[in-house]
Amino acid sequence: MATIKDVASKAGVSVTTVSRVMNNRGPLSEATKKAVHDAMHELGYLPNDVARALGNSSLSIMGLIVPTIKHPFFGEMVHEFENDCYQRGYKLMVFAADYDYEKKKHCVELLRRNMVDGIIYASHSMDSDFLGDIHVPTVMVDNMFPGLPTIMSDNVQGGYLAARHLIARGCRNMIAISGQEDLHLEADQRTEYFAKECERQGVSYKLYSADEEMLREMEYSSLISRIFNENPDMDGIFASSDIIAAQCIQAAAVFGYRIPENLKIVGYDDICLSRLIYPPLTTVRQNIKDLVKTAMATMIALIEGKEVPATQIIPVTFVERRTT
Repeated sequence: MATIKDVASKAGVSVTTVSRVMNNRGPLSEATKKAVHDAMHELGYLPNDVARALGNSSLSIMGLIVPTIKHPFFGEMVHEFENDCYQRGYKLMVFAADYDYEKKKHCVELLRRNMVDGIIYASHSMDSDFLGDIHVPTVMVDNMFPGLPTIMSDNVQGGYLAARHLIARGCRNMIAISGQEDLHLEADQRTEYFAKECERQGVSYKLYSADEEMLREMEYSSLISRIFNENPDMDGIFASSDIIAAQCIQAAAVFGYRIPENLKIVGYDDICLSRLIYPPLTTVRQNIKDLVKTAMATMIALIEGKEVPATQIIPVTFVERRTT
């Protein structure tokens, strides 16, 4: 296996010069850079990232913490972060915290020990007091923590869009289904502002929320069955995720509803599933690419010591399909 000394000998330069080329440090001629890179390529030499980090205090690793990779939304988010990191020359280290406080704390500590350049925290922040002592550039995604920059979708607008669309389609007895209510997440604004728009337009609605087990397992059938049994006159459902909306479509068939003739359903996220189920789901689209792009740009600015906005809101869009 080739060593850095072999590269230096092949390129006709010193080991120090090879190190400077690899770390892009100091004045270097293009001819020197080319000679070193050619030698590395010819010898099949791969730099040792840990050794390089000893010289410049960076492994070029970005840390990402999500609640789960089981949910398609977070799977798509991880994909976009990995792609963005690759384009910027970073490696991505991903942890799924599984909605667990101790595991979230453990994930943060592991990332700190692994000398990550920054941490993108896309997990739930309730009771995450350890974030205040993180001492690593940190960006929050879709959640807030005092003193840390936040990037989130426009959940307020999403709630309004869903309500206005269902009302415009003639719905007058509506149900809104949220995630776990006691987490007090920013995503709760979806149903909060859905309800406000219903009140403003004088339309009847009821709110239901999932519990922790449903959230973990993404299995909402017991809640949805209760909703269908308790609300035989409902004509519209706003689900705070496409996963919940998809299970509402399944239940509608069991309970004898025709979609969209006598029951209309709107989801949230626009994951790939929403286009594949039948009928295809009308939903509020979160722009995952823009969320990720903005989060990464903010992170790079933090690492470079620049000022960043406290909160950045990414617009959502409404996607009408065949459930309304």
